[in-house]
Amino acid sequence: MTTKVVNLIKYISLSAFVFLAIISCEKTIDNVGVNLVNNNNFNSSSITTDVIAENKNIDKVPISNLGQFLLGVYNDAEFGKLKASIITQLALPTIGEGYTYGTNSKIDSVLISIPYQATKLDNYSNGRPQFSIDSVIGNSDNEFKLSVYELKTFLNTLDPNDPSKPAIYYSDKVFDKGNTALYSGNFKINPNDTVSYIKRYMPDGVTVFDIDTLKTTTKSPSIHIPLDENQIKQLFVDTAGTSEFETLDNFQHIFRGLYIEADELVNPNSHLVSLNLAKANMTIFYSDDEDEGETQDLNGNGVEGEQGVRVKHEYVFPFGTIKSNYLDRDLTNSKQSGTDKLYVQGAAGSMATIAILGAEDLDALKQNQWLITDASLTLYVDQNASSNIVPERLFLYNFDDNLQLKDMITEGKSSFGGDLVLDENGNPYKYVFKITDYISDVLNENDPAPVYKLGLKVFNPTDDPTNFLDTKIKDFSWTPKGVVLYGSDASFQDKKATLKISYSELNN
Repeated sequence: MTTKVVNLIKYISLSAFVFLAIISCEKTIDNVGVNLVNNNNFNSSSITTDVIAENKNIDKVPISNLGQFLLGVYNDAEFGKLKASIITQLALPTIGEGYTYGTNSKIDSVLISIPYQATKLDNYSNGRPQFSIDSVIGNSDNEFKLSVYELKTFLNTLDPNDPSKPAIYYSDKVFDKGNTALYSGNFKINPNDTVSYIKRYMPDGVTVFDIDTLKTTTKSPSIHIPLDENQIKQLFVDTAGTSEFETLDNFQHIFRGLYIEADELVNPNSHLVSLNLAKANMTIFYSDDEDEGETQDLNGNGVEGEQGVRVKHEYVFPFGTIKSNYLDRDLTNSKQSGTDKLYVQGAAGSMATIAILGAEDLDALKQNQWLITDASLTLYVDQNASSNIVPERLFLYNFDDNLQLKDMITEGKSSFGGDLVLDENGNPYKYVFKITDYISDVLNENDPAPVYKLGLKVFNPTDDPTNFLDTKIKDFSWTPKGVVLYGSDASFQDKKATLKISYSELNN
């Protein structure tokens, strides 16, 4: 029986045992506690042991079809530079009578729309609602270069090496793109981007016959990216009515998607924004000439309608099923190498491994037969580090087997810990993990649990288990925040990474 299966059985058995114990002892537990204390049967104490912590670079993480995608450029003196670009398929629009553009059609505008994740504020400006953009990392006042290209890499739904499994795209995957940008310009987030104005043109492409105002009142503001109309005409209008638009498979083989690329400008200290692409789309706004047909006068008599009336239309191409992020990391100017400090950053980035209880210490502690009452792993923040966008939570797990720690399953995330603790001045100070159950099992002389390395990484929402059986760690990571921690070197003195074990032993 493998270690993973054994651990799983222990988790379930322990849960059942605790449940039954609570029921059977409910009426007597108070008296038991009083007798133990009054009789002084136990002596309580604690020891602090060193741990061995090391940095580990994360080359790549699975990044396709997640809930969040990063866009932008962020530069950090501690962690280096990160550029995040978005790759996505397009889906076909909902088409009634076929994909056509009518008579004397003219593209009025082509817009990519990506809703921000935003919080609506109580105040208004000129009658318009105000928003604050959520999930922004870095200096949002600094622009970065934003370009949109036609994607030239076909995105497979299934794994080419094993068609029985879905394809997985990783953060270091390099995608091909077209030679000519559909759009290129400077960009920074705009929390007030809630209105778009669409000019509607006559067939000459010069005369404007109307202007549509597309407002966002209750929804979040959006990124609006105008695409080159001539290139879109060649790709989407000139080929209308062909087999390319008959099926989604045909369409995605011919037009493989969009490559939304972020790059740095002169000032690399820009920003990243995390986006949910579920409602993102590309919309082609166009107008054509149509006959009104027969209408009725006031008496209900049929009359011939006006000829050549200009009618407004739009085709909405939602972002497709497969979406991915390309995370381009540059560690050239980072401080991550040649140090005993720990660098923990999400979105690929870096993590740490922690080895606790060496062989000699382990044997000695087992022989004591202590009752472990608490075991806390404490990691202190280097408050002198230049990086100040630290994660609100870190995550600890069984690195060797890529499994949840027992305490996470039995005690829950609130007791397990990992949340950022602030000092008296409100500055990032430390992270504490409670691993009492794990240490108790390791020090069980009769049936000791295996000792394995612990993995420390930036918490991602997918790390929380959904039930007792959800013990496998997922490798997803889209939070680019990072923190510098003191490692295990003795020079860090009272700030070095330590494991404190509190215990009780029977008085002789």
